Amino acid sequence: MSIKKKMLATVIVLTIIVIGAYVLLGSQSNQRGEGLASPSVRTFVTLTTVGASAFITGFGFRDVISRALATRNRNRMKAAQEPKKI
Repeated sequence: MSIKKKMLATVIVLTIIVIGAYVLLGSQSNQRGEGLASPSVRTFVTLTTVGASAFITGFGFRDVISRALATRNRNRMKAAQEPKKI
């Protein structure tokens, strides 16, 4: 993937996260008269926990994919090195 595509994907993901946080915190402003300026501690902890979990899960998912690809490449290399039987 090119650098431009990676940057575009990063910007899109960050935009989605910001919009989601704004909607979540904006919905609380109707209940308590608060907005983005003063989110509650409970909301902050929840968002931090969910974000950290997603971050860790993303790395775990990447690790699983890389291990599967490594196994596939290793098997291809072994098959290429073995003499072919006629």
